[in-house]
Amino acid sequence: MIMKRITFLTLAIALLCTYKIFGQTPIDVADNTLKVAGLGEEVFYYGFAEGDQLIFNFQEVNGKELKEVEIMELPSSSKFMDYKTAKIENKIINITKTGIYKFRFTNSAVSGRICKFKIQRI
Repeated sequence: MIMKRITFLTLAIALLCTYKIFGQTPIDVADNTLKVAGLGEEVFYYGFAEGDQLIFNFQEVNGKELKEVEIMELPSSSKFMDYKTAKIENKIINITKTGIYKFRFTNSAVSGRICKFKIQRI
């Protein structure tokens, strides 16, 4: 009887720990559509706390490439950069220090690009 209780208690604690670690729901920080002008750049700034996980999604609406997409921890630490990209899915960045993060979208084409991006945090 005591062994059943210990087993049940151990299982209950394991389930609670699993929910705490894996059951966290992402919180939307930004869900935007923007136009990056021909030969232009768009920049956004968002704050994150130490221990957060940043989840980043990006898509150029017409499937065309954007020259650069960069996520930078200010003042000057690049955390992620992708070149000539039309889509980025669920890029996860662990936030090691509370601060402001810069999201930069650069277009080298003469025509503008319509882009969607979504930023979430856990």
